[in-house]
Amino acid sequence: MSHAPRTRPSLPAERVRRYVERFASASIAVLGDVMLDRYFWGDAERISPEAPVPIVRVTRRSRRLGGAANVAANLRALGLAADVVAVRGVDREGRELQRMLSRRGIGADALVESPGRATTEKVRIVARSQQVVRADFESDDPIEGAVLEAVYERAMALASTRDALVISDYGKGVVVQQPLREVIAHWRALGKPVLADPEVAHFEWYRGVGVVTPNSRQVLAATGIDYRRGNDPAALAFDVVRRMELDALLVTRGEEGMSLYYGADGQVHIPTVAKQVFDVTGAGDTVISVLAAALATGVDLVDGVMMANQAAGEVIKDVGTSALSAAELAAAFE
Repeated sequence: MSHAPRTRPSLPAERVRRYVERFASASIAVLGDVMLDRYFWGDAERISPEAPVPIVRVTRRSRRLGGAANVAANLRALGLAADVVAVRGVDREGRELQRMLSRRGIGADALVESPGRATTEKVRIVARSQQVVRADFESDDPIEGAVLEAVYERAMALASTRDALVISDYGKGVVVQQPLREVIAHWRALGKPVLADPEVAHFEWYRGVGVVTPNSRQVLAATGIDYRRGNDPAALAFDVVRRMELDALLVTRGEEGMSLYYGADGQVHIPTVAKQVFDVTGAGDTVISVLAAALATGVDLVDGVMMANQAAGEVIKDVGTSALSAAELAAAFE
């Protein structure tokens, strides 16, 4: 079977403005691994006498929401209501994360405390816009017992009142195979969009979701779809869509843009719009957030992907995770 790519005209700014006006009426639940991103900013002008590493003189500190929490922050910035369904430790970082969510107006009632578990924290030292080193404090043990039950009960309960579900799987233990499948089936049975950014090792767990949004490295490791050889991977991509019973597979390909495969033979390849790239941290969170907002409000799939592509090109201009407002997203199409 021949899978010729379909072309699509550019998305008019007027249409985007109409789309983003719908966002404020929608609400989305985000299930997955929340993180606290901490940054130390400064300058590096000399090398340490103790080891061949730069000495960074720290002049500023900041903190940001990461992982599933960053997806929720992106949704709030776009004007949607958002809830996180996740786990935090009973520690200073967990309390800090909960306060940050509350200040953003993100629903945190489904953020379950897990005694003895460390809240995932990623510490980055940045000198002159270049990341020097990152330190991770985390546990990736699967959740279990009462914590597991509480998380997935809340994920099921939100299906009746929320418009879409995003699964943000960073492999830190919140996503567990059997209850995940039950949650996916429940949301889909209600006709709600379900989107997933999957951990490579969990890729096959996402059978039956609406859209999966791996990057090219992840999709190569999980499925063998390879863009590096210069061949056309469409046949294999459509096999993944068919075998996993997806509505669509969206592969984010960095400087090569995005490739969307949907239905029996629909495919669209969208070039990147990024002119400057400072940091790709959180770009995948932005992509799935904008696409989820679009699908939750009835936007056409391809138009939603074009909006997500534009948004990704905007956020990678900044160092660290960042989020666009609905007005900024619309303005990017002017």
